Amino acid sequence: MAAIDNKKQDFVLVDLSKLNKVKVDPKRRTATAEPGVTGLELYTETIKYGLHFAGPHTSRVTLGGFLLQGGMGIGSRLHGAGVDNILGFDIVTQDGRTVYADAKTNKDLFYAVRGGGQFFGVVTKFYLRLVPIVKNPSLTPKYDAKSVKIDQVFAIFDRPQASDLLSFYGKYDPRPPRPGEQGHLCGRRRHQQQAVPLCLGLGRPLQLLDSCPKVAGPDHQMVQDLPTNFATSDPSDYQGVISGSDAGWADSDLSYYAEDVWFKVPLDPKLQQILVKQWDKVPSALSSMALNTGTWDAPTKNALGFDRSYSLCIYSVWKRNGTEAWDHKNKAWADETLKAIKPYTLGYYANELRPKKLQDRNYWEKCYEKKTYKTLKVTKNKWDPNNVFKSL
Repeated sequence: MAAIDNKKQDFVLVDLSKLNKVKVDPKRRTATAEPGVTGLELYTETIKYGLHFAGPHTSRVTLGGFLLQGGMGIGSRLHGAGVDNILGFDIVTQDGRTVYADAKTNKDLFYAVRGGGQFFGVVTKFYLRLVPIVKNPSLTPKYDAKSVKIDQVFAIFDRPQASDLLSFYGKYDPRPPRPGEQGHLCGRRRHQQQAVPLCLGLGRPLQLLDSCPKVAGPDHQMVQDLPTNFATSDPSDYQGVISGSDAGWADSDLSYYAEDVWFKVPLDPKLQQILVKQWDKVPSALSSMALNTGTWDAPTKNALGFDRSYSLCIYSVWKRNGTEAWDHKNKAWADETLKAIKPYTLGYYANELRPKKLQDRNYWEKCYEKKTYKTLKVTKNKWDPNNVFKSL
């Protein structure tokens, strides 16, 4: 439904849930996956060979929606976003043909769909690059989600750490991770005796650990300069990583209202102050803001996002109590936060859409760099001249 805007247009919603086949080629370290495959279904197959795809943080998210607009998932800091690890795809175009696209065939479509997928057709199969998460992956199934140990992906801290965390990323060196960097840093504030997390990605989120290594070299000083409770070297098993956030989304009474924005790096000190101020106003303890440090100088050329930037996920999440006032209060917090940070916003992440309450014209154009958007328009006119799919 993210493809539907507030214009009075007829539309068709295509259910791809039964396109849910996945097959792994351990020798080539590749996989084919259909759009209805969930993160858990993909991970269950890849882990048998000690392999991984930079896929969804929540195991029930399906690959189609996750990948078409970019896909910043488990391992993206090291391996690039999900779209950086797409080798090719099959797509049904506006004339009913199924065509294949990769870096050599239909190159314009390959570029555009990876980050702008909903505008050009219906992807029916992805061809994915996998990466090893064990030292010597086997060609025969021998691993499972509990036998593979990796860096802890999340660590939770008290509210006073929020300013320090944001300040750290205001100074953080925006380059690909170096050996010795740790997994993720997260902050958590106390609010009405409950916790509200602020999570920040850092370093190598997927790495086999027999024990917790000591940080050495230049990174040693970087980590040592932080408060001691910033350390995130506790090991976890793979199952804990791929399904660790599922419980938070299991309640049927939850409402979810979100947006993702891109910021320049390093983080502006005034922006940091605004984020902490807005965090203190959050109505629901279930809401969160997550700073995704991503990768810099993207590994592949595609339509996703803005180079040299951070992505901030703003999740207003609350448990419904039957009153419109409570619903309005939680939605208003997200709108107010987005309005407050708008002067620092480069653009939006097209995978997180909320109703357009901020009177932002040309919304889709603001999801892409200027040159990227122009390229998307040209590709749209070539592959979907009749505008069968979502308007760009």
